[in-house]
This record gives sequence, C-alpha cells and structure tokens, in this order.
Amino acid sequence: MNQTVVEEVRSVLIPLHEQRLLLPNAVIAEVMDYQQPEPADDAPAWFLGNLAWRGVMMPVVSFEGMRGERVVIPGQRGRILIINALSGDERLSHIGLVLQSIPSLVRVSAENVLPVNPEEDDPDPLVKQPVELDLSPAIIPDLDEIESRVLDVVVNLP
Repeated sequence: MNQTVVEEVRSVLIPLHEQRLLLPNAVIAEVMDYQQPEPADDAPAWFLGNLAWRGVMMPVVSFEGMRGERVVIPGQRGRILIINALSGDERLSHIGLVLQSIPSLVRVSAENVLPVNPEEDDPDPLVKQPVELDLSPAIIPDLDEIESRVLDVVVNLP
C-alpha cells in the first residue's frame, strides 16, 4: 500500500497589529480590501460587525481583540481575510479576519518551522501552537475555538 507523505504545506502568513498568524492556504476563501463592517448592537468589542460578501452577511472580527488585546482598525493597507468556516453550521459559512496589510504566501515544512512551547500557567485557547517560521515568531490559531466564539455571538445578535 502506497502512502503519500506531505513534505510541505502551502500556507499564508497573516500580518496582524503586533503578531503574525500562520494558516494553511486551504482554509482561506479570499483576501479583500478593508471595508468598515456594519456594527452589531450588543456585540463584544472584538466583533467588528457584519459585511456583505457574495450575497451573505459575514461577521468580521479582530483576533487580537478576541485575545483581550487592543482592537486596531487597519489603515489604507488593511485587508479582510475571509476564512472558510469548518464546522458545517449553516449559520456561519465564513469569517472575516481583520489584517493590517497584505498576507504573504509561504511554504511550511519541517525544515523551516519549529514549535515553540511557552511556559504558560494559563494557555490561550485561541492559540493552537506558537511557532517559529524561518526564525520569526508566528501563531497557529485554533480555528475551531475562533469559530465557536463567533458563532456564539452570531446566534445571540438581535
């Protein structure tokens, strides 16, 4: 029996305000210029609002805000990264993530990425794994946790 071994994963390095996320290219639907979303009443500060995209209303969020950090609205180079929701819940097909600039394509392999094991007493549930990519820090986010938190807000909006 032949087994295929994946030696590298095409990924995207995502610039936030003070950190970078690393995601596989397969979960990304699109990158668009930043547009101010329509604010939602009674939503947490990290939930920036909803934006019409391809005929559906898509929630737009700040990853840093979800982590309790300052929400930074991007400038002229800002983008919204549209992530495919993975749960299959029909109430949430995509999530818009606010970026500070254009993401870059990278190839991730065992040679250029190393896991970093932070000594934390209280690990962040939004972080699947901190890593070093080509000796620079990045975060692999927990997409299931992000989606769960966004869905909790979406279903409870008036």
